[in-house]
Order: sequence, then structure tokens, then C-alpha cells
Amino acid sequence: MTGSISALTPWLAQHGFPGLLARHTHGDTPLMRAARQGEDAIVLALLACGAAPHAVNDDGNNALWFACLSGNPAVIQRLIEADTPIDHINDDGLTCLMLAARRGRPDILHLLLDHGATANLYAPDGRSALEMRRTPGLRLNL
Repeated sequence: MTGSISALTPWLAQHGFPGLLARHTHGDTPLMRAARQGEDAIVLALLACGAAPHAVNDDGNNALWFACLSGNPAVIQRLIEADTPIDHINDDGLTCLMLAARRGRPDILHLLLDHGATANLYAPDGRSALEMRRTPGLRLNL
């Protein structure tokens, strides 16, 4: 581990995590919580201390999923660079790209696509992320 866990101890305690590898409600990790809150500096510190970007919670969501919920492009970028699987499919059969589409976030759609997200994966209902878009006139260069 290259980072200092002692610098993270107050944040971990504040959020109910007794340590870096602890799990919280629904199996969420500290990295997932920081990503959900859009806290780029904490995400960076957690990754530097060895937080697992591949970990999933009880619903099959990874930290990138939570970063896409928060919509912080810096956190999304950081997690992609940490090799968090961009096309991971959660327990509901959805990817981060599908989440961004359903939430009407063309900025996140473009960011994920620019980093290699696969647009032709299909949800259990048979729709792709591009078919889930809430912005009908949105044009994507694929």
C-alpha cells in the first residue's frame, strides 16, 4: 500500500467503517461510499491505500456504479484509470452506461463511451443504454 491509512481514519470513522476493508449496509465498501458522495480526494486516498476497485456490494454494484450516480466526472475518470470494470453488469442486469442513460446524463454517457464502454449490451428488458436515453434528441458519435 502506498497511501497512509492514518490520514483516512477520521473519514472512515465518520462514515461508520472500522477499517479500509470493512463493509457497511448492503456490503458497501468505503470506496463505494466515497464514490457515491463524489469525494475525489478520498477516492484517490482509498485507492492509494489499496482499496479494491473491483469489489461489488450485495446488489452487484461496483464503485464506478456509485460514481455514475454522483455524476462527478473526476471520480469516474479516476476509477476507470484504476481499472474498475467499465462494463460490469450488476445483479439487475444493468451497466454504468445504462444507469447514465436512464438518469438522463449525456455527459456521463459520453465520458463512459470515450473510455470504451460497450454501447451494445442489453438489459433484461432487451433495451441497450442508447435505447434507455431520457434525452430523445441526444446524438452520440459511436
